[in-house]
Amino acid sequence: MKTVKGFKTLAVCLLVAACGGTTSAPSGTASANVSEAQSLAKKAVAPISNWQPAGQPFEASKAKGKSMFYISVSLSIPFEQYMLQGMKEGAAIVGATAVGFDAKSSVAEATRGVGEAIQAKAGVIFIDGFPPTLLAPAIAQAKAAGIPVLTANSQEAGPLLPGYPDGVVGSATHSFATPGKIEADWIVADSKGNANIIYLRSADVPVITDSEKDAFVNELNRLCSSCKVQVVDVPTSQWSQLTPKTASMIRANPNVNYFVPDFDGEVIFMVPGVTSANAQSKVKIVSFNATPSVMQNLKQHYVVAAETGGPNLLQGWAFADEGLRVLAGQQPLNDLNIPTRLFDATNINGIDLSLQESEWYGVGDYRAKFKRQWGVS
Repeated sequence: MKTVKGFKTLAVCLLVAACGGTTSAPSGTASANVSEAQSLAKKAVAPISNWQPAGQPFEASKAKGKSMFYISVSLSIPFEQYMLQGMKEGAAIVGATAVGFDAKSSVAEATRGVGEAIQAKAGVIFIDGFPPTLLAPAIAQAKAAGIPVLTANSQEAGPLLPGYPDGVVGSATHSFATPGKIEADWIVADSKGNANIIYLRSADVPVITDSEKDAFVNELNRLCSSCKVQVVDVPTSQWSQLTPKTASMIRANPNVNYFVPDFDGEVIFMVPGVTSANAQSKVKIVSFNATPSVMQNLKQHYVVAAETGGPNLLQGWAFADEGLRVLAGQQPLNDLNIPTRLFDATNINGIDLSLQESEWYGVGDYRAKFKRQWGVS
């Protein structure tokens, strides 16, 4: 294992051939793989059309007067702020409320938040970003109080993972594998098979970051035998330290030409690090969440070269939909149908960043669609 200026490197030089080799692709294979990557990236930049909320309509008015608590892994992250905003907007439509609690990346704080939700007699509690097993005692207390718990952004879309504590009744999330795959496609296409990548993964949220990282690495291996990637662990609590650490990684790895952090919450600290290392002309950042400040960097063609994202505020409304279903006595959904789009130099100039961010995707009037879903005129 190598060490990159204080970061533990979890995987180094992941190639189609075994690590340690510099095997060349058979003649004609590399160009064919780059061509496929270009085709996949071109498809991913297209607008999303005909989107509809997941699940069947239901009478959401049954949730009137009830509350949902959102225990956020960190409300300093712009994506998390959108989740809570969308939940509040959606809940208010039917006379329910959504309350946020900032866990500050701390299990102890998240546990305290669950306690506050129990004291407030919440109707449902979302625990965001933390593997539910880490909060098993708090979840047991919520269950004893008759309050169902939804895990949020802690797994892929689909049925609940095995081993969750009793009391977790459903999940609210989006795909993490899809952005990882798309980002690999884009980098292979952009680099024409000549990428030297540092991938930043946060091991303290392993299920979602492993899903995104594994999809990225697997797609990179499939398409690009000559591409190299180091996977570096940066816990969420250390994101704010990424400005000097990014500069250190660049100095320690002078051939790096792409950084792929799991989330935009890291990018806002990494861009100044790239600048301080005077590497803005050679290093590109490719990330996930498409939050407005990072999209501004993309539009200015400054360090950020590509972004994958879903309509963040729409996702907050979808979380509200999941919570309202539980409050109304419905079964939670396994998949909220959150779409993913790729943004890069080919489409960013056509995106009006002054519009609300969910308007960048082509999904239409999602608010009206959710209202119809809930039986609200």
